Amino acid sequence: MNEEGMNEVVIKEEATLAFADSREKLLAVLENDHLNMKALSDLEIFELFWATELFPIYSQKSPHTKRAYKQDLDYILRFFVTKTEGVKQLTILNLHEYLKDVHDQYAPRTVKRRNAMLRRFLRFLHINDYHARDLSLQVKDQMKPEPLRREIDFDEMEAIALAFRHTVKQKKNRELLQLRNETMGYLLLTTGMRASELLSLQIGHIHETTSMNYIEFKGKREKWRRVPLSNNSFHLIQRLEKLKQFEGIMNPHICFNLHSNCNSISYEALRLIANSAAEQLNFQSNSPHWFRRSFITKLLANGTPLYEVMNISGHESINTTNTYLQQLKNTYLSTLPYK
Repeated sequence: MNEEGMNEVVIKEEATLAFADSREKLLAVLENDHLNMKALSDLEIFELFWATELFPIYSQKSPHTKRAYKQDLDYILRFFVTKTEGVKQLTILNLHEYLKDVHDQYAPRTVKRRNAMLRRFLRFLHINDYHARDLSLQVKDQMKPEPLRREIDFDEMEAIALAFRHTVKQKKNRELLQLRNETMGYLLLTTGMRASELLSLQIGHIHETTSMNYIEFKGKREKWRRVPLSNNSFHLIQRLEKLKQFEGIMNPHICFNLHSNCNSISYEALRLIANSAAEQLNFQSNSPHWFRRSFITKLLANGTPLYEVMNISGHESINTTNTYLQQLKNTYLSTLPYK
């Protein structure tokens, strides 16, 4: 299949929603309380799986979950269309090839998630008599070690954040862009925000009180979070807004896109800025998420209670925060002299 054709092989949410909402379409494939899918194409089977198993009309899953499910299902569909004879003719050899492809391309967490989606899809086919055998039993998570995590150097991270302003190459609006980048670097360094949260941050999320300055925004899973602002970060934001007004920039985002009045820069642009800042200092490349790791680790190293760190960072479970604490303890133990 050519590249243009492959781009068409995706689960279309509009189609699956129509499938779920249409009683006639569902009745057409229902037979004796089972789904009779023999007349459906591979794409229609995937859409039916989406509409009846993953997101039935009574489902209330978050946009984040929906996006992740769609990415996983699109990947499986593309694999089946391009590298197998189709869903009906699926073989164990096909599944092993899929497992190898996922294992070679993705990090362990993504591998586990995509394998779980495939197992769920294959179980759906077997339960509804499309496959005589339960091929989901063949999909097992491969043992792939987590990549070694290098130790966080807080001074290095601060130097990279300061170097954000020196990544601007263009001459037009140079001072404004330098100040924008410097502000982004300091916010990543001192708030522990996720990259997506930073990119959606607007001036209306900044609050000033007599006791402290803070940002309040909806983070992951639409959960409201309040994060204190350092004096330097708050001062940078104030300077940035004044300079934006002076230069007639109406975009409300802190990470504003100079060519749009309503959009922020992209994640890829933020990632390139972080990498460029690290390269200028001859440091190892860092993704924006590395600043979040540094921030959380530093809070724990300074003795901030685990529950408080969980709330500031926006972790859903304290177990996630505790993982950082255990890594910090392991790093400390590794520095002790051998006895």
